[in-house]
Amino acid sequence: MNRLVRAETRRLLRHPLALTLAAMFVFGSLYCAWVSQSMSSHNVTQVRANLDFLPESCNSPRNDPTQKAKCLADVPTQAAGLERIQDRFTAEGVRAAQAQHPVGSLLWTVRLLTSVPGLALLVMLAAFSVAGEWSRGSIVPLLLYESRLSRLLAAKSIAVWVWSLALLCLSAAVTCAFGLLYGRSAYPLPSPGTFGSVLADTSLGVLAGAAVLAGAAAVAVALGALLRQPLRTFLAGMLLLVLVVRTSAAPGLGAWLPGGALADLVGFGAVDGVWDHFWISTDPSTAPVLLRVLPTLALIGLLWFGLDRLNRTRDRA
Repeated sequence: MNRLVRAETRRLLRHPLALTLAAMFVFGSLYCAWVSQSMSSHNVTQVRANLDFLPESCNSPRNDPTQKAKCLADVPTQAAGLERIQDRFTAEGVRAAQAQHPVGSLLWTVRLLTSVPGLALLVMLAAFSVAGEWSRGSIVPLLLYESRLSRLLAAKSIAVWVWSLALLCLSAAVTCAFGLLYGRSAYPLPSPGTFGSVLADTSLGVLAGAAVLAGAAAVAVALGALLRQPLRTFLAGMLLLVLVVRTSAAPGLGAWLPGGALADLVGFGAVDGVWDHFWISTDPSTAPVLLRVLPTLALIGLLWFGLDRLNRTRDRA
């Protein structure tokens, strides 16, 4: 099994489509990091300037004493509104500043990789590298080497998962280099926290993201083995991804469905302008997130069980 996993991983890491998709994600992630830092820095700077200028705005020469007194009376209300906006922009800035941190860049990247852009690339890779082998007939020599299809598909799932982890490390390194060498000076942002707190948050986020990527790889490979046509597999995977996203807001149930569990497990919040707009906020649940992940794991297990049964039926036919 280990030899099979190593062989499949080497083949996938050298696959032209895998290299192309990896390059697309690295540059796309870098662009998102640049946009996020630029917008967050501008918003934080602008709202702070507005707060500082607010009392002085009443000293306009065009204001008579009555207008000036009314303006000064409205200052606390306007300041409270601007402070609420400042809190929201600061939260966005803290998230964006993670891309400028040598450790936090991993957390920033894993959240993008486990959102719709990254999962769509993973589905595309599985569709054309796994289902494509059936359409081209190149699966035959592999089945002659390993007659147990379940072991072969498990090796392919691990290979796709390893590809996603390698992509995570590469993209995070590029994003971190951009943040440290250019982003910090060009786009000043609030501190993401102490090194220890960032390390703890990143460790939990990366572990959760790795688990999500493993599940997504298993589902994508299973779809490829079931449908055995690249385009059909890609369309089915994207429809499934849309279903997961849209059902994450189902009243009273969304937190237990794959989308809601994924969003809470990875730590998507309501302040991320880069990745969170793909996910709809779920109803809060008091149940632990690890418990709410169990239905998703059961669905993945049923998918693989159905795939195994179907292939046994095909073999007997």
